[in-house]
Amino acid sequence: MKKVIVSGIQPTGELHIGNYLGAVKNWIDLQNDPAYDCFFFIADWHSMTIDYEPSEKQRQIKNLVADLLALGVDPNKAHIYVQSSVTATAELAWIFNTLTPMSELEKMTQYKDKSARNAENINTGLFAYPVLQAADILINKAELVPVGEDQVQHVEITRVIAKKFNNKFGKLFPEPHALLTKVPRVMSLTEPTKKMSKSHGPKTCIFISDAPDEIYAKIRKAVTDEAGIQNLLDLVELFDESGLTTAHLKKDFAVGELKNVELKDTLAELIANTFATFRERRQKITDREIKEVLMHGHEHAAKIAAHTMRAVRELVGLE
Repeated sequence: MKKVIVSGIQPTGELHIGNYLGAVKNWIDLQNDPAYDCFFFIADWHSMTIDYEPSEKQRQIKNLVADLLALGVDPNKAHIYVQSSVTATAELAWIFNTLTPMSELEKMTQYKDKSARNAENINTGLFAYPVLQAADILINKAELVPVGEDQVQHVEITRVIAKKFNNKFGKLFPEPHALLTKVPRVMSLTEPTKKMSKSHGPKTCIFISDAPDEIYAKIRKAVTDEAGIQNLLDLVELFDESGLTTAHLKKDFAVGELKNVELKDTLAELIANTFATFRERRQKITDREIKEVLMHGHEHAAKIAAHTMRAVRELVGLE
C-alpha cells in the first residue's frame, strides 16, 4: 500500500531557484516514486499570516500552479489543490486548537523568527500556523512529510497533536514522520551570507521565469568577495548534473586560476539551460488547464477530507 505524503507551498509571488531546489524539485522526484501517494497543495490560508494584497492573491495562485505544471509536477501522478478549497481542514484545525497546549506553540522557531521580522503584524494565525499545518497533514492521513532539518519541529508538533487526539478520542490518525530531504541553502547574489529571498529585492534573486539575458545580467552583478565566490561555486554544483564543470572550476579555484567572468558565465548558462524546457512549457499552459487541474485535485482531496471528518465528528461527539 502506498504511503501518503503531504506538502504545501505558499503563493506569495514568483518562484526563485531556492524555492525550486528546496521544494519543487523534490516533489517531482517523490511523485515519480510508486511507493508514494502525493498531495501537493497551494497554501493560500498560510500565506495570509503576513501582509498581502487581496487583489493579487488569485493571480499568485494561478501563476504558482502554472509554474508547478511547467516544472513537471504531474496531476496524473499527484493531487494538486488549493488549501482553502478543502474547507474541512479549517474545521479540523479548530478541533486541534482545543487540544494543542500554548506552551508547544510558543516553542516554535518559525513563530519567533516571523514575529521578529513582522513586529507590526504578530497575529493569531501566525501563532497557530503549526496547528493548521497539522490539519493539512492529518486530514489526508499522511504518514510522511518531506522537510529539511529546519522544519522537523513542525512535523514533531503534528505528531504531538495526533497522539493527543488518539489518546483522548480514539485511534484515528497516524503519527507522521519527517521525510528528511537535503534542502540546499541558496544564498543571495548581493549578500551571500543571507538566504536568497524575494523580500530582499529582485536583483538578489534568480527567478525561474527569468529570461536567459536576465539571468546573465543578475549573475554578472553578483558580489565576488570570498563568500560570494563560494556562493557561485555552490550554485554551479547544484545545477551541474554531471559534476564535470564543477570539478573543473574547483580545480582552477584551488590553484588561483579561476576567472570571475568564467565562473559567472558558466553558472548563468547552467541555470538558463535548466529552465529552458520550463520556459517553453509555461507559455502553453492555459487558464482552462489550471482550472481543470485544481478541480480534479480538489475533488479527490475533498473526498478524503470528508471521510476523515465524519470519523472525527463521531469521535469528538459532534455527530
